[in-house]
Amino acid sequence: MTHSTTRGRLARLGLIGLAAGLALTGCSTVGSTAGGDSGATGAADDGTFTVGFATGGQPDADWQQLQGDVAQGLAEQRGWDFVELSNDNSEATATKNADIFIQKGVDVVMMFNGQPSANPVIAKKYEAAGIPVVTFDIAQPGWYFVGVDNAAAGTEGGTSLGELAKEKWDCKVDLVISAEGTAAGQINTWRTGNARDAVKKTCPDIPEGNYVSYEADGNLTTSLANAPGVFAAHPDAKNILVVGLNDQAVVGALQAATQLGRDGSIMGWGQDGGLITGDNVDPNLVGSVMYFLEGYPASAFEIADAIEAGDAPAVKDTGDDAAVSVKPCPVTAEEAASIPSIEDRVSQLASAPKGSTEYDLFCKA
Repeated sequence: MTHSTTRGRLARLGLIGLAAGLALTGCSTVGSTAGGDSGATGAADDGTFTVGFATGGQPDADWQQLQGDVAQGLAEQRGWDFVELSNDNSEATATKNADIFIQKGVDVVMMFNGQPSANPVIAKKYEAAGIPVVTFDIAQPGWYFVGVDNAAAGTEGGTSLGELAKEKWDCKVDLVISAEGTAAGQINTWRTGNARDAVKKTCPDIPEGNYVSYEADGNLTTSLANAPGVFAAHPDAKNILVVGLNDQAVVGALQAATQLGRDGSIMGWGQDGGLITGDNVDPNLVGSVMYFLEGYPASAFEIADAIEAGDAPAVKDTGDDAAVSVKPCPVTAEEAASIPSIEDRVSQLASAPKGSTEYDLFCKA
């Protein structure tokens, strides 16, 4: 991705206009490459503050690239250097990217890593190099945590889905499917587990045997491939609920149901809001908990500003004690239809008063 191409995309999204609201000026040198490319380009260390930014690289997740676009726009505002890589949804690539950022001499790293089993190794590398890290949504001891209140998000999503099951089916539910993402560890427990527990609390008479789980890995393709086994094991189930780690995991199960002709009475409630807006929302995705993921860099740069000023804040590295905690926004599909597209949200955030969040601007809950 070249500097001029990226600036063109930023301009279309309205991000270049962000600089009008700041007194800071200057030109940043931007280096950008695909994850794992040891030939990543970037400015030599000339004393300019440099941000290393690693996008998640998961397929079907537009918000991940948009996070990089927003971060680049914020770096350009400040006259900082910016190096962007993709973790390619790979442990090996995320680890290699850490080596590249260290070689580049970046002053702070921000990233989303959907394969967090690599994070303890990566954390040791950054600790040895003295580079602070801001992690999005998946906590790691010693790193600043910016993300949604995952426990609250899981509970709110499951409660909303349970209330719909009570309204539509009088809680007569034949199957509650959990599309797990076990690699996310505690995050999966909070999101998927709390959603499942909230359904149980709302509809306490659903038999325990009606609750089943399968591995979706937070990925639509994996979820779609693994879900049919669940439906095959429960051929008589009609009223079906689906919860999961994120929208992709839940929608994978919903699409599998459609392909198998089992979608006559099924409802899913997602997490993250990545697939609940736009023109192609799955009709059985009845709601999601929106995190407004694309806007996370605005919070991360609050931390980076303090670090650059020589006043680094104390590390707050868990969802219970986050550096910046994002409010979850549960919305039905009908409510989500009135929320602007992800590109328009980014553009509106760019022109909003400083300190605004997408939750403030767009949450309909």
